[in-house]
Amino acid sequence: MFSSLQGIFLFHLVNYKPLTYNNTYVYPWWGEVIGWCLALSSMLCIPISLLYKLFRAKGTFRERWTHLTAPVWGVHYLEYMAPDIKSLSSLSPGTDDNKVIIFESVM
Repeated sequence: MFSSLQGIFLFHLVNYKPLTYNNTYVYPWWGEVIGWCLALSSMLCIPISLLYKLFRAKGTFRERWTHLTAPVWGVHYLEYMAPDIKSLSSLSPGTDDNKVIIFESVM
């Protein structure tokens, strides 16, 4: 889970110095807080949504992790991956032969 962006972010936190302009003007603390809030608003979206989905799912941690990290394969994906197979048309969601319900989550 540790990516290079997280490494850069942690490196910046460890080597933090107040922001200055031309080595004379030191920006006010509230300006830096606004900058950090803007930066963190884009960085925290993915970890927060991951934790939310992990805690809202049912089952053990391993079952939740397996379910949430498994790819979602629908008929449209299979037709794109194998357009020469004609039997996939029988798997259309509107037929009575198909007893499998495919759910797809879009954020």
